[in-house]
Formats: sequence, C-alpha cells, structure tokens
Amino acid sequence: MRRTNLTELAANPNFISGIYNYCDRWCERCPFTSRCLVYAQELEDVDDPPESRDMNNEAFWQKLASIFQETRELIEQWAKEAGIDLTAVDEEAVAGRKKRRDRVGQSRLAKAGKQYASAVSQWFSEFDQTLSASDVEPNESDVEQADQLFDAREVIHWYQYQIAVKTMRALTSRDDDIELNELMSDTNGSAKVALIGIDRSISAWRLMQLCVPERADMVVPIILQLEQLRQRTEKEFPRARDFIRPGFDEILGAPN
Repeated sequence: MRRTNLTELAANPNFISGIYNYCDRWCERCPFTSRCLVYAQELEDVDDPPESRDMNNEAFWQKLASIFQETRELIEQWAKEAGIDLTAVDEEAVAGRKKRRDRVGQSRLAKAGKQYASAVSQWFSEFDQTLSASDVEPNESDVEQADQLFDAREVIHWYQYQIAVKTMRALTSRDDDIELNELMSDTNGSAKVALIGIDRSISAWRLMQLCVPERADMVVPIILQLEQLRQRTEKEFPRARDFIRPGFDEILGAPN
C-alpha cells in the first residue's frame, strides 16, 4: 500500500481509534470491520493480482519484499524524528527482557494456558480417530446440528493458542506498566481478551457436548480445565473485566 493511501484511510473519521489493539483478530466474525483501519488496509489488497495472495507464488514474496523496503524507509524516518539510534544496543536491557520472558513462561498461569492448548490438540486427535474408526459422522440430515458442530470447533480452534498468548502478554506487560493499578493498561486489556477467549471457548465446548451427547463426558475435564484457567486469570488480574475495549465495550457493552 502506498503511504498516501494509508494516510487517507487514517483520516477517515468513521474508524474507531485503537479498536484493533484489543480484538481477537477474527475479522470474519467481527461486527466492526467497517470501522477498523487495519481491516481497511487489508481490504485494499483485494484489487491486487490473485497470485500475490498465494504464499507459494513468487509474486507474493516480491510484494512482501516491496512492503519491507518501504517500511525500512519509514522506520529510518521515524527513528530520526524520535532521536533514536537504531544501532545502539542496551545489553543490560536485552538481558533483563530475556530474564523476564523466561520468568513469565515458567509462571503457573502461563503454563496453564499452554497446557490447555495441548489438551485441545490431544482431545480432537482422539475424537477424530474415534469417529474415523467407528464410521460415526454427525447427523447430516440435521443441518442445524451440523452447523453448530462446525461453529463449536471453529471457535475452540481460534482461541486455542490465543488464550495463552494473551495471558503471557498480560504477564509481561505488567512488568512494564508504570502504574500497576491503572485500569486502562495493556496488562488489563490483554488479560480481558484472554478472558473473553476463555468464556467463548467454554461456551463452544458446551455446544460440542450438545452436538455429540454420546461423548459429553469426554468434554467435562477440558471445561473444568478452562474454568480453572478463568479463575486463575481473574485472580491474577482482578480489574481486567472492567477494561473498556475501544468500540467493542463502548458500543456493544462489556461482556460479562
């Protein structure tokens, strides 16, 4: 995208400032794509040659290289304006960040998020193998049930890894936040996105139970695992639920 295009898009008063900072990146399901600058940027690519959207096609990499070169020029300009020497390396800061990442990764909450992601993969692996072995398929004559099963799986897989990622971001951001008790901090915003992912995943797993009642007992342990993760996250970030996400909570209202 040309810089002029980006500038023109950013000047559109219809866009909600910062709405993309605390969303779940699921544009296909988002009710605010028409008010999101990031989505508008992606939409600009629709007129590009179809080949440029194929990762296996040379045109894609050529386009990516062009964007990278343009971005490098912008980075140099931004650094100059900010008075930042990009060649300077703060060894102490680098070591500190690495130590912080290691500490966050070993925290009980971060491990719980990763364990859930692994449990999801294991659960569906066993579930799909069981279906294949027994030639049992969802009742295709019941279109509504088939759609619900598809939706449940889609929601579960979308948030499978995002929960852990957002939880770890919240933990990392907490070390960086100057005012730990500040409600509208990146810590609380990231934790809220993680909590919303947990809430929606619990609902999706319940929907799985209703769609395949003969395997309802298989779902119970993973729902309990999610509930434990939810309670730990709320205890770790007690103000996260009160964070107001631009657009989503201002217009739709904060989800409970």
